[in-house]
Amino acid sequence: MQIEVKLSLDGAEGYQRCSSTLANHRVKEECYYDVFFDFPYHALQERNNVLRLRVQCDPASVQVYHTDTAASPLAVGVKDNYDPDAEYEALLRSCRREAHPPSTSGDAGATVAVTAADPASAELDSNARRPRFLAGATGKLVFKSVNRVESGDQTSFVDEDPQVPPDVVEDLLRLVPESLFRTGDVSASSAPYHAEDAFARLSAYARRQQRERNSAGDSAVARILAQLRSIASAYAAAESDAVSLEADKTSSNVHYTQVRFAAMGPNALRQRSVTVQKRPRDEGNGADTAADADTGAVAVAAPRLEVVAGYTTLRKVYTYAPLLALQGGETAAQALSERDREFREKLRVRLDASYFLGRHVIYELEVPECGAYVGDIKAEACQFLSQLGVPFSSTSESKFQRYAQYVAATRTAEQDASDVKLRLSSLNGYEEVLRHLPELIGSTVAPAATSTAAAADAASRSPHNSQERRYVSNTEVRPVSGVAGDDDGDVLWHTDSSGYLQETNEDVFFDDAGETLRRRHSFLRLRTQAHARKHFLTLKAHQVFKDGQQSSLTTNVGVSETVALALLSNPTQFLHDYAQKFAVVQTLWHQFGMRELRRTAAFTTERLTVPWWTSRVQPSTMQRSWSAAAPSTNAPQSQPIYTSASYFLSQQQQQQPQQCRDDGTTVVVAAPVAAAAAARVSPLVPPLLLHLDKTVYKLTSSGPRVPFSQTRSWGERRCEMYEIEVTNIAAPTDPRAVVEELTFVLQGLGVEWTVGVRSKLEQHFFLAEE
Repeated sequence: MQIEVKLSLDGAEGYQRCSSTLANHRVKEECYYDVFFDFPYHALQERNNVLRLRVQCDPASVQVYHTDTAASPLAVGVKDNYDPDAEYEALLRSCRREAHPPSTSGDAGATVAVTAADPASAELDSNARRPRFLAGATGKLVFKSVNRVESGDQTSFVDEDPQVPPDVVEDLLRLVPESLFRTGDVSASSAPYHAEDAFARLSAYARRQQRERNSAGDSAVARILAQLRSIASAYAAAESDAVSLEADKTSSNVHYTQVRFAAMGPNALRQRSVTVQKRPRDEGNGADTAADADTGAVAVAAPRLEVVAGYTTLRKVYTYAPLLALQGGETAAQALSERDREFREKLRVRLDASYFLGRHVIYELEVPECGAYVGDIKAEACQFLSQLGVPFSSTSESKFQRYAQYVAATRTAEQDASDVKLRLSSLNGYEEVLRHLPELIGSTVAPAATSTAAAADAASRSPHNSQERRYVSNTEVRPVSGVAGDDDGDVLWHTDSSGYLQETNEDVFFDDAGETLRRRHSFLRLRTQAHARKHFLTLKAHQVFKDGQQSSLTTNVGVSETVALALLSNPTQFLHDYAQKFAVVQTLWHQFGMRELRRTAAFTTERLTVPWWTSRVQPSTMQRSWSAAAPSTNAPQSQPIYTSASYFLSQQQQQQPQQCRDDGTTVVVAAPVAAAAAARVSPLVPPLLLHLDKTVYKLTSSGPRVPFSQTRSWGERRCEMYEIEVTNIAAPTDPRAVVEELTFVLQGLGVEWTVGVRSKLEQHFFLAEE
């Protein structure tokens, strides 16, 4: 496992300050272009896996300036020896460039501008941004599995081939669409389908290595292909029950690759255009390698890999000595043991500037190969940046994840959302629904679910949680000391085998001084999932409530932690910086005419999500567990099947034996799969999703305090609201029928309810005005 420290610098000024401080300790400087591959259904990205080809390029191909700080240009083609006079002259020259108009900042206040500033030379700008690969340069093929970044710590399992021959590199680079080089984005129209894709070319390279080494499956590229086949076989195993499973029953990764089902809509079908073929067991293909037999994968057609991303990075590598010197000089160094000093002498510090989509640039400080010392190394790196006065943050995303978030944020993905909302009248009703959830969803109660129901039943009988302490919904709740659950972040995240998904969402809302969004029945929300520290920016426009039904035009995108912090720290500056970059912000700027943002409300929601398998209005045809699709030993207990996007898309693939690609070609599924699809008469229907919400509002008392009266207590007051929502309503299901069925179930439980007449945000304003 590789462990390294990754810190995000907030701007070009901090990047230049670090570069100047570490200049005398520079080891090398390099420029490279990273090309990322994935399956058409983006399984690697959803699994936090990365398949990357890194190719060295000429630093002179990237001529960029940091216009927001008027700092010196990036050292492009710098000599081996550091020249402080030349750096100082470059700084003075850049400071005199006052005629250049400042442009809006990118990620964390940074932006790039190509030297060709004439608007008429757009084609020249595109050519300038195109990387110039070094002739005859080798490449590095890297596969990172379980690649996670949490609070500045990056961990991953790595397989790499550090010396990919130049001819193979050129062959793979031919698959990169020209739009990726020029604009930094692979759009659906500019990514043609290649009959011989990256997987086929990597397989040919693996066979050539085996012939040259006279070995079988022991090369790095062979191991990478084996892992890719294992992932592809896991998805193919869920394609059809008619396809016999030949996977290794002891493998725990067969269904770990399933990804989240999030009602992505018809556009998601394009990601699943994969040919599934059943081959005879006794017949082989000449293209098969020894790695095919070693993986024990299901006999399916070779998976197809596509180019999904690419960007350029300028990297400067330094020794670790300056970071240790600023901790206290010789005193700090002497306090370390001989072993610790030797370890730190081998460490290297990397300053990276990565350029996305031609207009975004991110800066990072990394310390690789930290091992068990990652905690100490991160503390020393943070202390180093603090002493330099460089703003930074402990990032929770890799470069590729931030790139994917930028690409998603620049595309408009507005959806017409419709769901059902009922309000529970009291805490007793909330706990009554919680106790009867196993009966409601029609599933077998797991031990974890039983304990949850028992705990809720015991809590309802506790004098601390009685109606004497907790009043009806939308009223004050007296905090109870010593009871878990009264603090922020008490329930973070939990899943069990019965399909319960429990999480805590921290929501912050924004509007302008004139309440433009509120007056137009809309809101802008930044949601943070406390269990995973993921951030989502959502714009719900023209929200309407009628008879327990709510509908809106919803745009939801994931954003990086750096972007979320920028929005929280200065909302108005965020609006101006991203008005031409993010689709959500463009809507605020152009359609709503907003020029300022301010924080208007914040509250926390504890949500429990379960599938409603027993619904008669929308009976689901999906499987309830993985046991029907794979051996029970391979069923991922922490991944409910109803949250799997790949499973849903694979079942749709079975019902559509023929699918047309964007380029007009037709994919014909093999006979066994087509027969299984024809045998199914009922269409694929996902289950309804029940969300049991407890929203906690912390408000400041605005009314005057009257002595000896029964008014609210002085100071902060806490209110709770209990709701049950139904989402994932698929056509042609009528939401009114869902309301009728849900109210019938609640009446059978003896739970008091009312139809939802306002959103959680409007309820916050209603309580604040009391």
